[in-house]
Amino acid sequence: MPGVDVVLRRTLSRARSLIAERRVRSAIEVSGRDARGAEVVIFFAEPVGQFYQLGVWLPVFERLAERGVRVGLILMDALSAREAIARSSLPVYFSRSMQSIEQRLEQDGTRVICYVNNAQANFTMLRWAGSAHVHLNHGESEKASMVSNQLKAYDVAAVAGTAAIERIAQNIPRFELSHAVAIGRPQLDALPARPACGSKLRVLYAPTWEGDSQAMAYSSIPTHGRAILEELRDEAGIELIFRPHPKTGDVSAAVRREITQLRKEFADVLDEQSDPGVLLNAADVAICDVSAMAYDALALNVPLLLVGERDCQLRRRLPAQQLLTDQMPVAATVRTLAEAGVSAQQAELASYFFASTEKGRGTELLHELLERL
Repeated sequence: MPGVDVVLRRTLSRARSLIAERRVRSAIEVSGRDARGAEVVIFFAEPVGQFYQLGVWLPVFERLAERGVRVGLILMDALSAREAIARSSLPVYFSRSMQSIEQRLEQDGTRVICYVNNAQANFTMLRWAGSAHVHLNHGESEKASMVSNQLKAYDVAAVAGTAAIERIAQNIPRFELSHAVAIGRPQLDALPARPACGSKLRVLYAPTWEGDSQAMAYSSIPTHGRAILEELRDEAGIELIFRPHPKTGDVSAAVRREITQLRKEFADVLDEQSDPGVLLNAADVAICDVSAMAYDALALNVPLLLVGERDCQLRRRLPAQQLLTDQMPVAATVRTLAEAGVSAQQAELASYFFASTEKGRGTELLHELLERL
């Protein structure tokens, strides 16, 4: 059960969204950004606090639009719609009425509806039988949420690669595996070239959030966060970047207090504005929990230091020197990893978790999938 403060914050967010509705509708009209005639849409009913899930897919769908696909965004929260207008050139349809959304889909002859999470509101939209429903998710990882039985509700589950298909086969009984299609990681296709090596070793610490249950508790913030930050911030020759997950502290009051304090104490190395993929691509070493950031490090060939003891394929198959322990000196370890480069085991894991890590190939695979539906 969420705490009183969590409920209050959600209530205030809904109130702000209601207040913003008129301006959002006006902005769509004035800008000529109304999503009419879209053959492929992303449906997103979540509040702006969850926008990061949609945000990573916006550049992908902009590239699809450049390829001639008529794409659009359907949003049911005004603040999320406002954020989408600000951060993307894609056309937008905003409504809180499911009936109005279904009428628009029918008028436009929309072929495909895509979803970036398994939010409860998705399942209201899934009643619509006129389009193909495609689950995209917002990242690849071995978190428990990646094997939700909810995947059965979609016509297609677009996954990253072989690992995801095996994971689904092992954990979701009676799932029709022909509905799982590997498309790699299209979100990484448009990242800029990796910058040249600097005078300092660039280390990214990107912990995940605490999760909404014990099964999803992968965050290193309560266990290792302060120690990692304290050891690396003032270490000579190391440039530290701290990028916590945007949902950190959303559920746990204790984690919220800790992340609030860490943001204050380590403000000089905190970066919550830059694209996380850009930060990861620029890093010489990434320190990550079991989360999408760790797996993206594989795809981008960034040496990874994994935090946490939760059993998973990534932990089993990385060499011991890439698994952080309490006895391991963090600064010395990241220097060793940077000097050695990507290990053979990590390179093999990239091929296992992703259908392709070739730049641009993920977008092509997604385009091919959408064209077939």
